[in-house]
Amino acid sequence: MSEDTHKRLNYLFMPYAMRAVDKLRQKKGRFAHYTSASVALQIIDKKIVWMRNAVLMNDFSEIQHGQTCLLSSWHDDDAGGRLRILLDRLKSGLDKEVAQQFDSRIYDRRVQSYITSVSLHGGRALDEDKYGRLSMWRAYGGKTNVALIMKSDPFVTESNALNAFTSPVKYCDKEGFKADFVSFVKGLEESFDVLQKVGSDEVLKYLIWAFHFAVVSTKHPGFEEEDEWRVIHSPTLFPSERILFDIENVDGVPQHVYKLELKNYPDEGLVGATLPELLDEIIIGPTESPWPIYEALVTKLKENHVENAENKVRLSDIPLRR
Repeated sequence: MSEDTHKRLNYLFMPYAMRAVDKLRQKKGRFAHYTSASVALQIIDKKIVWMRNAVLMNDFSEIQHGQTCLLSSWHDDDAGGRLRILLDRLKSGLDKEVAQQFDSRIYDRRVQSYITSVSLHGGRALDEDKYGRLSMWRAYGGKTNVALIMKSDPFVTESNALNAFTSPVKYCDKEGFKADFVSFVKGLEESFDVLQKVGSDEVLKYLIWAFHFAVVSTKHPGFEEEDEWRVIHSPTLFPSERILFDIENVDGVPQHVYKLELKNYPDEGLVGATLPELLDEIIIGPTESPWPIYEALVTKLKENHVENAENKVRLSDIPLRR
């Protein structure tokens, strides 16, 4: 398959994600990872980011909400009905193959989805570049929260070096999901000649892939202010020898954790992922102990060869009382 065909299929099967990636690239946007000062120090020192199971995220309906939205659209005559007709035109019984494969991978979606979450940084009415986001300060990091502000380039680089994939979160209910699903099906209908050219096997593969990431990247609209993007690793579907597996005890809950090294693989197109290249700055959130945290972070940045460390760490002056 040519690179142009592969790119066109990405836009056909994942239009929402690809448009979001294009917009991010054009704006040279940045991401914020809100966490505790102790976790930030660990990331800086070990140059590793943890990927935790989606069922342990702050939205207890993770995965299930996306699954409910997708199934609702699949069983809707105006959405999934049109898609099933299109698939059957391409190959008799292809719609049943899609349903069978999707159903057989419910374990991979619900139990074997590991995520690192970041928020799109800046661009709101309040100057997030100066203060950070109040709702995130309240939700993450406890009494010593910080935001690691990172360049977005390595997140949206086209590379399979890690088999971890960046996806924007779609915030919607079943009706909002259906509207996008109908638009998605229309795009496939208008490009039926392309689907015929690549064949039913490729269409099946792309559709299952698109459904998987749609489920894992759809959240309840009440979380919309988070502007979340996700780095997703599904080890049973896309195994990787470069993402390290471990068992950690987090808040008394022993759990599987996958660990993503901040490392470049230039021969495979992944660059800009090392700590000195990736980290733009650190904002220390509302806390009673800002200066000890500042000094510790600056020291660790210097030890790990980050230039101009003193000016990369600063304080948010939001007067939040814990």
